[in-house]
Amino acid sequence: MTPSPLSRTRPTDKEHDRREPTPAPTVLARVEGHAILTDTTIPLSPVESERERRLGEYLDHFQSVFQRTDQFERFGLYLRGLLEPGDRKNVEAIATAAGEQVRGKSDLTQALQHFISQSPWEAAKLMVAYRKILSKRPADPEAVWVVHDGVFPKKGRHSVGVQRQFARSVGRKLNCQMAVVVGQVGPSGYYPLASRLYLPAYWLQEHQEIAEKMIPEEYRKPTSKYEIALSLIDELRAEQPRVPGIIAEEGYATLPGFIDGLNDRRLGLLDGRAELVAEAHRLFDGLRLDLGLDHFEGRTWQGWHHHVSLVFAAYGFLAFDGV
Repeated sequence: MTPSPLSRTRPTDKEHDRREPTPAPTVLARVEGHAILTDTTIPLSPVESERERRLGEYLDHFQSVFQRTDQFERFGLYLRGLLEPGDRKNVEAIATAAGEQVRGKSDLTQALQHFISQSPWEAAKLMVAYRKILSKRPADPEAVWVVHDGVFPKKGRHSVGVQRQFARSVGRKLNCQMAVVVGQVGPSGYYPLASRLYLPAYWLQEHQEIAEKMIPEEYRKPTSKYEIALSLIDELRAEQPRVPGIIAEEGYATLPGFIDGLNDRRLGLLDGRAELVAEAHRLFDGLRLDLGLDHFEGRTWQGWHHHVSLVFAAYGFLAFDGV
């Protein structure tokens, strides 16, 4: 079974036994590239202090993504909230979890809500930084890229791209958002590399006014999932000239347009790897359970891509931390 960094999100019994508070320690929130003293001292065990140091170093890799120091600060707080244990990872829960580490922050929920839904930073740049960090891991020559759906079930119908549609990985129709995902899967694990929200043609037709206000012009025209997949592969190829083998779930692998698109790029589609596609789905679902991938309650295109990129970045820390 392919390993996953998510298996390290919960402390082992041995780590738990070592969590003896050190004498009068103080929590340091590493934001803006610096350690900031909070207004309350909170005991940290040696294990927790070391993890906080490693997390601070990891966050520093993303400073260039954010133009303002307040954006970078909220980025760090959001990731801390995602990494904390909890059944829900919506903005309120994330603010509560992050607030436990950074006392004295007023209106943290409102600040993080603005950061995730409205703040003008680019999820694409965050993903580039995330992939750059992943590239520093030991090479996995047996790994392949896998193209698959990402299903985000929804209760309401007001979020961007939501409609009742067939989810192949679930085997039935349901009310959901659908994303196209390109990940890497191999002996060293599964790592999501790129993702974009799919907008059904019917949804675009019925929500033209919302689309004009909310969605960048380049993404407003009806685009098939396989066309999105090819576009994501092109983005990855620009950063990584050597492309491993490519596999895809049935909804892509059987489409002539997808196969022709790969052939035009002198890329091949590997056959007989259904077990790896299933494994990618299983491990992708782990991001939903452990990091709140589908817990975002906002309704905007930008907010969705912000949240998903932040979840991938949190997952990247777990992968980076395990090296």
